[in-house]
Amino acid sequence: MRYFTCKVNFFIAIVLLFAVTRIQAQTDSSFQANPDTTISPLRLPLVIGVSAGIVTIAHIQNYNSWWKGELVPFHICHDEFASLHADKAGHFLFSLAASDLISKSFQWAGFERREAMLWGAGLSTAFQLYVEVEDGFHPDLGFSVGDAIADISGAVFPLLQDHYTFLQPISFKWSAIPSERYQRGAYRTVIDDYESQYHWLSVNIHDALGKDCPSFIPDFLNLALGYGVKNMDGKGNGTIELYLSLDCDMRKLPGKGDFLSSVKYLLNYIHVPAPTVRITPDITFYGIRF
Repeated sequence: MRYFTCKVNFFIAIVLLFAVTRIQAQTDSSFQANPDTTISPLRLPLVIGVSAGIVTIAHIQNYNSWWKGELVPFHICHDEFASLHADKAGHFLFSLAASDLISKSFQWAGFERREAMLWGAGLSTAFQLYVEVEDGFHPDLGFSVGDAIADISGAVFPLLQDHYTFLQPISFKWSAIPSERYQRGAYRTVIDDYESQYHWLSVNIHDALGKDCPSFIPDFLNLALGYGVKNMDGKGNGTIELYLSLDCDMRKLPGKGDFLSSVKYLLNYIHVPAPTVRITPDITFYGIRF
């Protein structure tokens, strides 16, 4: 039901956790064993402690923003079409990114890769479902089955991608262009405005085609399908926009080192400005579009 600033702040905190572990990895000489096989007695408490703090802060922010006041019997809200599924795309991407970055932090602490991915998926799912259940006891909210499905799907996608090779060329990304409603002051941030946000399914051409990929196509080039909405009335009416765009796999750009690799990894969640064509509701060409 909700994809608001409080969740984005939680995601930013997860990003900071990931960044801290990556930066620390460059200078930490206290743990020289292979992190794939040996759990660090120093790194693991750091990851757990910071993660617990993030969840606590997120709970407090959710409580102050949405959960104060009268409780009602647990109920389900039916919001499947209210935002033309834009909120579901947001839930999916948020859960995926949280699962992925938590997993990377646990790997840094010494967990075996698959085990770390299970922890990432589990913790991401647990937090998201906890929020949904809390929503279910508040009169203006409610438990959203659609949100829960999107949350779980996003959280487990890194596991599926690790297991099925045909999913590995795929990445999911986000971009934003302030909408007319946002520019008129209808929302505090673009995060609160579904019409300002775009979600992308981006496929690396080189990885998807493998040996059949023409040699002139650079290995960082992606092709992306974008999804946006306009003119929503909160009752399921509005316009769905689909886009086809070039994109970039930031992870494959030149540059080595833990810090630079981490920056590229995080930036890969953002769709880069690129030549784009809107294919529905009408054909419109853009020289460069974010």
